[in-house]
Amino acid sequence: MNTEAFESYLKKEKLMTDHEAREVISRIRWIETTFNISLDKMFNEGEDLDEIKITIMDVVVAEDKANLFYEAICLYQTFSKIHCQ
Repeated sequence: MNTEAFESYLKKEKLMTDHEAREVISRIRWIETTFNISLDKMFNEGEDLDEIKITIMDVVVAEDKANLFYEAICLYQTFSKIHCQ
């Protein structure tokens, strides 16, 4: 993950505070570490995010918290489409 560029994107494009941007990045790192996956690789291979959403829901039982992790993935996917092609 290109952390610096993603953090800049979150702050400039999504108007997040430093704290909010760091929370999103932390969620992305947790997902990649916990599930031993690379989101960059997933996006490059065109994998469906529905699978990862189900897996997150299974691990993070609280639906509202699981949604925060899924939203972080969606933000990173949007960033990747715009800045990493």
